[in-house]
Amino acid sequence: MTIIPIYDTQGEKVDQLEIDDDLEFIDGRVSKGKNSYYKGVGVNYTRQSMPSIPNDEYKILSKSDVFYVGYIVAKKCFHGKFGIFQEKYSHFYPDFIGACSIKEGLIVLNSITFPLSSTEVVDYVEFDTVNKQSYYELLYKCDRKKYLNEGDPSKLRELIDYTVKNDWNFLWDKGTIRDISANGLVTDVADMFKSDDIIHKVGSVYSVLYSLGRFNKTKYLEFIKHIGLNHIDDRSFVFNTIKLLELNGIDIEPLLKYPDTNRTYRHIVLNYILNGKNCAYCACDMFAPYGEIVKKQYIESFLRTLT
Repeated sequence: MTIIPIYDTQGEKVDQLEIDDDLEFIDGRVSKGKNSYYKGVGVNYTRQSMPSIPNDEYKILSKSDVFYVGYIVAKKCFHGKFGIFQEKYSHFYPDFIGACSIKEGLIVLNSITFPLSSTEVVDYVEFDTVNKQSYYELLYKCDRKKYLNEGDPSKLRELIDYTVKNDWNFLWDKGTIRDISANGLVTDVADMFKSDDIIHKVGSVYSVLYSLGRFNKTKYLEFIKHIGLNHIDDRSFVFNTIKLLELNGIDIEPLLKYPDTNRTYRHIVLNYILNGKNCAYCACDMFAPYGEIVKKQYIESFLRTLT
């Protein structure tokens, strides 16, 4: 038996979860039991995000690199504690810190319908019906071994090919590679969605390549070499994406409508990638109005780089 404390906004314990398993905290919101993993059963509190400079209850850690996230902060009364905290981790999502909200719901359907899911949902428990907070008991076919550490390029190619050909997509601005296992399975399928729109196909493949290059440049170059492509500069993330689509039989002619490389790059980014589904939407489109606001901000920011 493992007891997970639940804290209110003042850092006082007000409730607890009782999990009939011996849990060991792994990372994120995930702990491991004897046979299963559990998502949403607490975290070692370190930080959260807020859209503007907070009051003195919080310590400002940094300004987020992601413009719509705002500030990375730490609440003083949560310092050094483990559990679930009745405050949002991100201001634009309803998840309490350490728990799961309704936005994670697609994990159940997608784990069944997406063949390359590493995740199998064993159980779902809504422990807070008022605030709709829950946790999931999961099994992972990959034992959560990450592509970033020991990935096989041929398996990543198989995953990309499958998603493109079968209309599965990742959110374009997500750190997607962190949710891909060493053997090319997806460990977090809650953020996947179905669409045959080329806009989403472009954004999906781009999210894999860009996040791989950002988090492990060596593994990215290994993958690019494996598929017979090159990396010259940041524009290569986009053009290598288009080449992968072409290799999968996608008509890329509308994307390459200009003879000039820079103009073509701007066309693809502005009209395809930025117009795709960003993380603020969520895969389920539950937060679509906020996603539209973030899309507009992305476009405005990109246009400023052109002036």
